[in-house]
Amino acid sequence: MPPKIKLLIALIIFLTPMVVRSQVTDTTHIKHDSTKVDTIKVVVDTVVKKDCYTEYYDIMKTKGAKTVTDGMQQVVIALKGPNGCRCFLGQIEVVGGKIKPPLQFQQDDGQYRPVTTLGKKLEAAFVASMTPEELYAIKDGMSIVFRTSDQEYGRLFFYQFANKGGAQNKVAPSAAELIKE
Repeated sequence: MPPKIKLLIALIIFLTPMVVRSQVTDTTHIKHDSTKVDTIKVVVDTVVKKDCYTEYYDIMKTKGAKTVTDGMQQVVIALKGPNGCRCFLGQIEVVGGKIKPPLQFQQDDGQYRPVTTLGKKLEAAFVASMTPEELYAIKDGMSIVFRTSDQEYGRLFFYQFANKGGAQNKVAPSAAELIKE
């Protein structure tokens, strides 16, 4: 096998884990001598799953959100720790546009249990470093990133207030289409 092909295969093997939800098609022409040209078509299709926190964060940032109204509101509770990310359904009261504890986790039977009965609480040093205004703020349909006493980071997503549709970046046409001679 020619060295250029070996190099191409090694690059594909090395870069494959770094590709996220994409398909790359590349046609490469390799000359072995002055009379022969080989064409190799390489297609790489690999899916790397985003965690639930990243999925909710990305969609909330992309779409934006309406102002969260007062009352008991449904949320997604995202917790990230050393063992990965987990997301749960829950609810929390909003008063004056701010979060009012306690946070409640939804159980399999549809009932809600306060977070304190599940043994979760905010890290004391984290709480002491912020004012209540900062700690309980809601911006873009999300709470601030908080830290728990279990050394997890979390965020509440007020998913029902996400804008429908939302502006997305327009994909550029091909160079040949955009730049005409």
